[in-house]
Amino acid sequence: MPETALGARGVTKSFPGVRALDDVTLACAPGRVHALLGENGAGKSTLVRILTGDESPDAGTVVVADRETRLGAPREALGLGIVPVYQELTVLPEMSVLDNVLLGQERSRRGLLDRGAQRELARAALARVSLEDLPLGTRTGELSLANQQLVEIARAIARRSSVLILDEPSAVLSGDKLQALHDVVRAIAAEGTAVVYITHLLEEVPALADDLTVLRDGKVVSSGPATDYTTDRIVREMVGRQVDQVFPDPAPPAGEVVLRVSDLVPVGSSAPPAHLEVRAGEIVGLAGLVGAGRSRFLRTLAGARGRSQGGVDVGGRRVRGSLTGAIAAGVALVPEERKRDGLVLDLTAAQNITLTDLRQVSSAGLVRTARENAAFDEERERLGIKASGPGQPTRQLSGGNQQKIAIAKWLRVSPRVLLLDEPTRGVDIGAKSEIYRIVRELAASGMAIVIASSELAEVIGLAHRVLVFRDGAVVGEVHRDPDSAERIMHLALGTAS
Repeated sequence: MPETALGARGVTKSFPGVRALDDVTLACAPGRVHALLGENGAGKSTLVRILTGDESPDAGTVVVADRETRLGAPREALGLGIVPVYQELTVLPEMSVLDNVLLGQERSRRGLLDRGAQRELARAALARVSLEDLPLGTRTGELSLANQQLVEIARAIARRSSVLILDEPSAVLSGDKLQALHDVVRAIAAEGTAVVYITHLLEEVPALADDLTVLRDGKVVSSGPATDYTTDRIVREMVGRQVDQVFPDPAPPAGEVVLRVSDLVPVGSSAPPAHLEVRAGEIVGLAGLVGAGRSRFLRTLAGARGRSQGGVDVGGRRVRGSLTGAIAAGVALVPEERKRDGLVLDLTAAQNITLTDLRQVSSAGLVRTARENAAFDEERERLGIKASGPGQPTRQLSGGNQQKIAIAKWLRVSPRVLLLDEPTRGVDIGAKSEIYRIVRELAASGMAIVIASSELAEVIGLAHRVLVFRDGAVVGEVHRDPDSAERIMHLALGTAS
């Protein structure tokens, strides 16, 4: 068995205006889980692309099974047993679960697809991620994001790789789904597979990792056994500074009721009607397990999903049940899937920021670049957006800066109600701290904010009070106190006395 299943020696990579990787050396051993940690923009994604043949290094080499190797394309990496699962889902929504799991590795017999063999292989792979009861003929686009992520991991498992690279696999998982992921990662490593595990959830590191490497600004800060690291050390090395992870008590909301929700039932829901009031300057959190109904509730408030009954009022005026009606009333939603629903990745940072504000940056039917750039500069100053300039493609920005742009886009129209769905998903700890600051400042300015998050510490730390969802219904309300986390979990699990 090789000492290094996958690694890099002195890898350097530059793009116009930035050195993404600078003399990076990495060694991932068979049968061990190697956590790759760093802020957004630290170089992790670039390193993964080089290790999987999607990019070529300017200098240095890739090591596969102790041998220096030149990877010319992702297909070559797959042929050597290197299988990545990227943060951005690559499942094909119109295809069945069976076809997605076996995509690119179909089984045939006498020139025809061997459906029997494919079903057997797919069921075995799905069982390892606790989806053994999922019908193979289900259209993948009908699944929750969590189950789509697990289907993608099952596809990688079906390849029987020697190296499995998981890029933020837990970003959309919680509860039983997250436990299933952890169980399969440990089992795969125990079978001799090298696992490269990229995560921003630092609590996963002691639970999963055998070794870890910290990147910052394209360089390796340190590398070693995970037992040598505390969370404080990891954070300090990731960001190069102390990060305040303590949530101060929010200022009490003193304003009038801005958002009133009465007898609301989303289309397709059989849950009891929901009621909610949010005052100016108040932050209300939505907690619950994945699939509990938080996102559906937010999308209904924003008019992206229909109502079968009930009403929404902003400032005492009824809001029409449509996106345009909600926007006109001052309701803005920053969605969970920012790359799919919140941004146009091929547009520049300035173009995305001004999508909701085209009238202000246009004249005579034409967008004026100077006005567009001025809007970008204003939001960069307000939110601390890190970009090379207004013309940088949004796709090139880190997750934290993409999220700031998704928020800035709606701040251009001065909403009275801001709905945030998983605002820090896939965002590093430094960017999280900055987003928390932004949310607090917006509330202090008088905005009413509703925030859904799978991170319990986040929703408790930010919110004045928390509504707990289970099976599409609001099952309780919890205010901040030392026992709030335990009470929220009991409500979410249905074990509250």
